[in-house]
Amino acid sequence: MEQTDPTTRDMQNHHGVSFDEWIRLVGNRFVPLVLSTIDPDGFTGNLRTRVVDGTCVTDIAASSHRVHRAPSSIRDDDPHHLKLSMQLTGTGLVMQDGRSAHLSPGDVAIYDTARPYTLEYAGQMRSLVMMFPHSMLGLSANLVPTVTAVRLRGDTGIGRVICPFMQHLAEDLDQLEGVNGARIIRSAFDLITALLSAELQSSTAREPWRVTLDAVAHYIDRHLDDPGLNTDSIARAHFISARQLQYLFQEEGETVSGYIRSRRLERCRLDLEDAAQSSRSIVQIAQAWGFIDPSHFSKLFKSTYGHGPRDHRLQHVDAASLAG
Repeated sequence: MEQTDPTTRDMQNHHGVSFDEWIRLVGNRFVPLVLSTIDPDGFTGNLRTRVVDGTCVTDIAASSHRVHRAPSSIRDDDPHHLKLSMQLTGTGLVMQDGRSAHLSPGDVAIYDTARPYTLEYAGQMRSLVMMFPHSMLGLSANLVPTVTAVRLRGDTGIGRVICPFMQHLAEDLDQLEGVNGARIIRSAFDLITALLSAELQSSTAREPWRVTLDAVAHYIDRHLDDPGLNTDSIARAHFISARQLQYLFQEEGETVSGYIRSRRLERCRLDLEDAAQSSRSIVQIAQAWGFIDPSHFSKLFKSTYGHGPRDHRLQHVDAASLAG
C-alpha cells in the first residue's frame, strides 16, 4: 500500500474474490496462514482494509472457510501482534490456548499471532478484524493469554456500550483518515481495554497483583497531566509500596517512569499532528502532558521518534496541505 499520510494508508478494496485470490490476499498478508474451504469453486470474498497508526483494520465478508495459524509456520522474526475479531454477521469460532469462543453477531474475541490459532466460519460471514501491537492495549502482557479465545459478549454488560462503536467503525472505514483517524483508533483501544478488563474482573482465576497492575495503568493515563506523577504518588494512591509497584512493572520488562514517559510522549505526538492544536505552542503541548523542561522534552521526543517535535509538526502540516 502506498503511504499518503504519516498515520493513515489508503483504503484497499477487493470484491468478489475467488478462493485462489483469497489465499493470495489473506494467506500471507501479515503472518503465514493456512486457508481451506469445502467449496472452493463457490467461494467468494470481499475485503476492505485500512492501516491507521500501526493498526490494520479490515472488514471481511466471505463464504464458509477455515483459517489456521500452524505451529510449523510461526517464526521468531514474524510480527508479534494481537488480533481482535468482531462478528458482524453469521457465526464464527475462534480457538487458541485450549479455549474456544463461539461468536454471534456483536461478539468479540482476541487472539495472539505468536501462537497457533484457528478460525472457523460455517457459512456466510462478515467480521471486523483489527491487528495491532500489544502496546496499543492498556493491559498487562501477562494477562493477554488468559483472555485469548474468550467470548466477549456484545449483548450484555459493558459490551452493549462498546460493540455498537466497533460496528460503526466497520461501516465507516473511509473516515479513518489522518490524525482524526488515529484518535478514533485510540478511542477504540480504550474501549477494547475496558471490555477485556471487565472480563478479567469477572474471572475468579485472576491473580490480585495483575488486577492492580491493570488499575495502575488506567490511573497513570488519567493523571498524565500531573507533573508530580511518579512512583511514590502512584503507590500511595493504590495502597501499595513503591517497591511493590516497581516489581509489577519489572514483570513486564518496564519501569514506572518509562511507562509514564512513553504515554506522555504519545499524547504529545497526537497533539502535534492535530491541525486543531496548531495555535498551541510546542511548549504548551508538552507542559499540558506533564513535561516541565522544554529542552528535556525535545531530546526525549527526538530519541523516540527520530526527529524533534518541531520537525514532526511541520511534516504533518505539510502532509495535510498536500492531501488538501
